[in-house]
Amino acid sequence: MARAILCALLAAAALAAPARAERLLEEASIQIKGEPRRYYRLHDTEAPASGTVIVLISGSGCNDFGARFAKYFEACPKSLDLYFLEKPHIGKGDSGEPGTCSEAYNRADTLGRRVADTLEFIGTEARLKDRPPRSLALLGFSEGGQVAPIVASRSSKVGWLAVAGAGGMKQGEGFLVFADRGVYPYADFTRPRLEAEFAAIAREPHALDKEFFGHPYTYWSSHLFHDPLPVYAQLDIPIVVAMGEKDDSEPIEAGRLLKAYFAQRPDKRFQFIEYKNANHGLQDGGKSNAKIFVGGLAQWFKGDPKAFAD
Repeated sequence: MARAILCALLAAAALAAPARAERLLEEASIQIKGEPRRYYRLHDTEAPASGTVIVLISGSGCNDFGARFAKYFEACPKSLDLYFLEKPHIGKGDSGEPGTCSEAYNRADTLGRRVADTLEFIGTEARLKDRPPRSLALLGFSEGGQVAPIVASRSSKVGWLAVAGAGGMKQGEGFLVFADRGVYPYADFTRPRLEAEFAAIAREPHALDKEFFGHPYTYWSSHLFHDPLPVYAQLDIPIVVAMGEKDDSEPIEAGRLLKAYFAQRPDKRFQFIEYKNANHGLQDGGKSNAKIFVGGLAQWFKGDPKAFAD
C-alpha cells in the first residue's frame, strides 16, 4: 500500500512539473501557386506567442536547404519562432551541384517568382496569415537578400528586415566591379565581354537553353538588372545588412553603397555590419559570423544597437 501511495505521489509531481523547453523542427506541406510545397517551422516551445516571427529566405541554387538551415540558429536565445519555405521542385537530399537542377526548377527560378511565392506563403500559412501588421521579420541570405527587401516593401506584416550577403547594387554592376578588381571567375571576362553577355541576356530573357555562370538566361534576366536601392528607399522599418569584407559573390562595395545611402538619411533605422576578412557566408576561418549575426537578431528586434557585438 505504501509503495502504491509513493508511486501516485511521484506521478502527480511529474505532472505538476513544468514541461522542459525544447527546440522543435517541424515539416509540413502547403499549396503555393497550386503546387504542393515543403516548408519548415523551427521554434522553441517556450517562445512567446506575441514574439517576433522570422521568415527565412534562402540563397540561390537547387540544393536542399531545408536539411541544413537549422544549424545557423544554434546561437539564438530560447525564443525562436522561424518559418522557411523551400523553393519549388527541390527534392530531399538534392545537392544543387552544377547540372543537377531540373527543367521545372529552372523555369520557376526567377526573382519575381520567389517574391510572389514568399508573399503567398505569408498570406496562406495559417499562423503567418493571422499575424498582425509589422509582427514578422524577414531574414534573407545571399540571393534571399535580394528577395526580402521586395517582399518587405509589399507586405504590411513585415516589421524588420535583416539581410546577409547582399547589398544595394545591381548584380550586373557587381560583376563588373569584380572583373575590375581581378576576382575569379569574373576576372576571366573583360568588362566589354561581360557587358556583351548582359546584352545577350537582355535580348533573350526567357531562354532556358542558354546559360551564363551555371544559370539559364531566364534566371539572369530577372536578377542582373534589378536595382535594390529604390526598394530600400521605400522601406520605413528597421533594417540591418551584414556582409563579409572578402565576399567574392557580392562585392563589399554593394553593402558600402547602402551604408552611404542611409548615412544621408539619418531618420531611417539602418545598420550595416562589415565582418573583416569574412567571406560570402560571413565565415572568417573557423569563426562563423553568420551564427553570431543570427544570434543577435532577438536583441536587435528589441532595439538594441549593440545586438551584434562579438
